[in-house]
This record gives sequence, structure tokens and C-alpha cells, in this order.
Amino acid sequence: MQVQPEISTEKNISVINSDINWSLSSQDRRIAHYLIEISAGDGVATLVNESNSSRLIIQQTLHQQWFAQGLNLTPDSDYKIDVQLIKLLAKVKQSTYKHKIDSEVVIKIQLKSNNKTFSKTFNSHAGSEAPFNANGVKISAQLNKQLSRLLTEIVKDPELKSKLEKF
Repeated sequence: MQVQPEISTEKNISVINSDINWSLSSQDRRIAHYLIEISAGDGVATLVNESNSSRLIIQQTLHQQWFAQGLNLTPDSDYKIDVQLIKLLAKVKQSTYKHKIDSEVVIKIQLKSNNKTFSKTFNSHAGSEAPFNANGVKISAQLNKQLSRLLTEIVKDPELKSKLEKF
């Protein structure tokens, strides 16, 4: 499975007015490095791994969005944005006649300069239940939609925007 978040570049996303040059990096801090865990009640789980690095895809998506908002991004700066992927997982419980999906996405954004640090954690939790067995395409679509909403929330967050402008 591949994570493919989609953020629509909306015209109403505000511009970031800042003279600060930021460098952007990311870290994968997940305990579970798979995206989907399917269990059928027998105690055995099927794990679905990612085909490409979710961390890099998230970093690239945020880079594109912040750049489009006018944020100055350079490879090396004393002002650092650190994107930490804490959790990206859909747990599926299957029974004979139905399945339940419980997914969670947690991303922490940390801003650092010489003597200052600002951190904000963004969470998204979603659950759904449907008849019959779980469909991998539907599970990945739900996880991608959830990740897209969370990344949009990060890009639009007024507190984070304020810190990016004046840190």
C-alpha cells in the first residue's frame, strides 16, 4: 500500500508573511511501521506494509503546501521545522458477517531555533463498521482521506502559522 495524501491548493489558504528561512526535516517515530493490521479473532494478524516511505511523502506534501503559501524553505538554516510521524495505522477487526476499522494518525510539528522550541501535536481518529470482509482498497482510501484532512489542518493551523511568521 502507498500513502497518497491529497491537499487541494485552495485560494483561501492564507499566505505566510515571514522573512525567516526555514529548513524542513522529518522523522519516523512510529512503533509499528506497517499501515494496516487485520485480525480475524484467531489471534493472528495480517500486516500490510507501505510501498514507499510515508514519512517522506508527508514531508514532501507539507513542503509543497508551505512553499505555495510563501514560506521560505532552504536546505540549511538555524530555524528548523521537524515533522515527526508518531502514528499512521488502521486496525481492522473482522468477524464472520462484518468488519470494524479503527484508524489513527498522529503528527507532531516542532519548530526550533537557537534558544526557542515550539511543539504542536495533531491527531486524527476515525472508525467505521461495514458488513462482510474488509476491502484493502477501501481501507487505504479511508487512511489516505484521514491523512489528507490532518495535513490540511496542519497547513491551515493559525497558531502554527503565527509561529512560522514570527519565531
